[in-house]
Amino acid sequence: MDFYSLEAQDAIRFSWNNFPPSKIAATRAVLPLGCLYSPMKDLENLAVMEYEPLRCKCSAILNPYCQVDFRTKTWQCQFCSSRNAFPAHYSQNISETSLPPELMKEYSTLEYILGQVPAAPNIFLFVIDLCQTPEELATLKDSIQQSLNLIPPDSVIGLITFGRFVFVHELSFKDCSKSYAIKGNKEYTPQQIQEMIGITVKHDPRGGVAAAGAKRFLVPLSECETTLNNILDDLQPDAWEIPGDERPQRCTGQALNVAVSLIESYSNTGARMGLFLSGACSI
Repeated sequence: MDFYSLEAQDAIRFSWNNFPPSKIAATRAVLPLGCLYSPMKDLENLAVMEYEPLRCKCSAILNPYCQVDFRTKTWQCQFCSSRNAFPAHYSQNISETSLPPELMKEYSTLEYILGQVPAAPNIFLFVIDLCQTPEELATLKDSIQQSLNLIPPDSVIGLITFGRFVFVHELSFKDCSKSYAIKGNKEYTPQQIQEMIGITVKHDPRGGVAAAGAKRFLVPLSECETTLNNILDDLQPDAWEIPGDERPQRCTGQALNVAVSLIESYSNTGARMGLFLSGACSI
């Protein structure tokens, strides 16, 4: 089997080319079974389907690994084992010698164009570690500002910085630099974080207002580029003093917790989070 051609076809690579045949063999494996998948990889000869995918009750879609009963015109999902009937426009033409692309092995990776669903905006959230030298921070700020020129103007941008505290920057506030500080040495739930930065209100009977509150922190680049550049220009290394024989107080876990809570409150769409870290977590 040509594993390199499979990687080029599906953008996927496993740590092993064979699965362990038994539990004992799996426990004896020196390297754990893992998978690296690159969903945004630019694939050659990628097939594009201009119609809706056929979905199972569990939301999985029809693929070459599903079992098909050509006599009853049904297919079985390999995830939940549910049987699903083919719609009329499939059942009238499908046979063992006439398969749709999504059932062919050579089309194990497809791209669907969904006309009814509006495309969600790209979300980029920068999470920056301030526990670094001024020279390193200056280089990082310059790189991020250059990357803004490569991001589509309608993309949504957010900024979080952290050291001993986590700072969530309100990019929609243009009069001056405004941010919310959250302690890095205390555990908070996503609901508590959203209440602390004003996305939601405790015991608010209205509900469904979190997305509107999150738009103060996640703003289209075309509306906040100047504000974001000004904030980046003013960033300084974390000023919290520490003894010379101790590590900087870096609350990486809390910063990621805040970042995920912010993204979850904005929408159910995916997002890209960039964590710029200069050392190990110490809080």
